Amino acid sequence: MSVEGSSVAIVGGGISGLVCAVRLGQLGIRNTTVFDTGKNAPGGRCSSRLLQSGQTHYVFDHSTQYFTVTDQRFSKIVSYLHAKGAVKIWTGPIGHLRDNGQFEKDQTLTQAFVGTGGMCSIPQCLASMVHVRRPVWVGEVVWEEGSKKWNVGGQGYFDYLVIAHNGKCADRLMANAGVPRIHKLLQVRFGSRLVPKDLRMQLCSLWVLLAIFPTSLKLKYQGAHVDGGIISWVANNTAKLSAGTTQSTGGSCVGQECWTVFSTRDFAATNKVPQENIPPSKRREVTNKLLSEFGRVTGLGDRLPKPSKTFVQLWGAAVPMNTLETSEECVFDGLHHVGVCGDWLVSPCIQGAAISGLALAEHIHKHASGLGTDSPLLQKFRPASSEMIGAFPTDPNMMFNPKK
Repeated sequence: MSVEGSSVAIVGGGISGLVCAVRLGQLGIRNTTVFDTGKNAPGGRCSSRLLQSGQTHYVFDHSTQYFTVTDQRFSKIVSYLHAKGAVKIWTGPIGHLRDNGQFEKDQTLTQAFVGTGGMCSIPQCLASMVHVRRPVWVGEVVWEEGSKKWNVGGQGYFDYLVIAHNGKCADRLMANAGVPRIHKLLQVRFGSRLVPKDLRMQLCSLWVLLAIFPTSLKLKYQGAHVDGGIISWVANNTAKLSAGTTQSTGGSCVGQECWTVFSTRDFAATNKVPQENIPPSKRREVTNKLLSEFGRVTGLGDRLPKPSKTFVQLWGAAVPMNTLETSEECVFDGLHHVGVCGDWLVSPCIQGAAISGLALAEHIHKHASGLGTDSPLLQKFRPASSEMIGAFPTDPNMMFNPKK
């Protein structure tokens, strides 16, 4: 097998999978295909949603809200994305809403980044550099020992397989793939609290409310982590994204304001339903509770205007509560030509996902060159140190200064 002749199937078009594909191409492995289920775009957790009110479509960041940079490898990716117009610095104000309703600006946050047209701008930029097939649901993969290839159900045979997603789908996909040690690492527990004695990946769920208000709420912050209650995060999409927040098809959007509201883990666990089939009554109940709480934590109360449009979703596999204890930043089984990448292998954030994708690409390249070795496949996790909605590491020595 040669480097140039190697083929790679990547299941999952989130940040880790896309970065892995881009880096493989840079290393000379260009016969790479990313399979993603996204109907409108790739991206995984780094995605945006359009919500229509009247004749205007509004862009909401409904999963990943922002990210930070503390790793030199990731800083190079961010510099490239900035040069391509895919990311920008979010100047805030960003901070915390305390139990007493007071807003405190986050003094430890050095720089925050967002996608220019929503977080979806980031995977769209990365996807333009690689071969992505979507919407494609890969329901079965099988390692064939004789040919030393992966049979990717209905999509052909590949020399290497990359699993770039997690949760129940990844667990089921690898259950009968012929690599039990990899499958064991992908088994998952869902809950609102970390159980240290449970030696599995542990994910929490979150409810997300998107609301379009007919007038500005005139709040002095653009994003806030919320203490207490049933809400963990609020963000003013209109202020955060400014240019590029609407895709107008007629009419006026003057004065309207778009907010994203995240629940807490406990609230999501208490109100857990199948995310693919949410009962209308549960949608109404969750929407009303989150709107009422939003009014309370912002201090607007009864003065909170009635939204002109709302949408609520259950983010089932929202944020990893623990990460695999490995210095490799990915998982690679050279005997079976299979690897795993994702934020749960580094840190639950965009930076963690990107670093993991880079690391796995390097492993595959070394293996294809005849130099590679396996990464440890130890079932050992450590608690993730992060906010409710992900990790936001800071480093005052890594300030990004874009060229004018």
